[in-house]
Amino acid sequence: MKRIFFMAMIANALIISGLTSCKKEDLSSGPGNPSASTQPSTINLVAGRWVKNTDGIYVSTFPGILSPANTSNRTVKIYLLANGRETQINHSIPFMGGDLWATNTETDVRINFRFSEQTPIQLYPLVHSDAPFALGLPFSYLVIKAVIE
Repeated sequence: MKRIFFMAMIANALIISGLTSCKKEDLSSGPGNPSASTQPSTINLVAGRWVKNTDGIYVSTFPGILSPANTSNRTVKIYLLANGRETQINHSIPFMGGDLWATNTETDVRINFRFSEQTPIQLYPLVHSDAPFALGLPFSYLVIKAVIE
């Protein structure tokens, strides 16, 4: 009887020590979770559809490409990829006779271009137009990269 009781006590001790040594891993990636993954994620975009708004700014919008769960408490850096270089455009930069900049919300990315007031009016070929040349943008598309850090 003592032998069975002793073996049961050893088995219980092993089970208890095994259960308490297991570490529960939290796989959720919520913003308040200190163990959440903070690795940067990248979204590659091509801004090829431009709409001129009433302020004369050409805008290419990417609605819903960002997830609020991924951008909450994180920084979104937006880059122009051109001539083998990455140039951050979260602030206005001079570009092809105008100003180029990006904005973002929790879910959307907007790329903006405005001709500089010093830029003389030029004729550029319009993409998706029957007219061979018209007043348009000096580029047909831009390659953009959004990095969520």
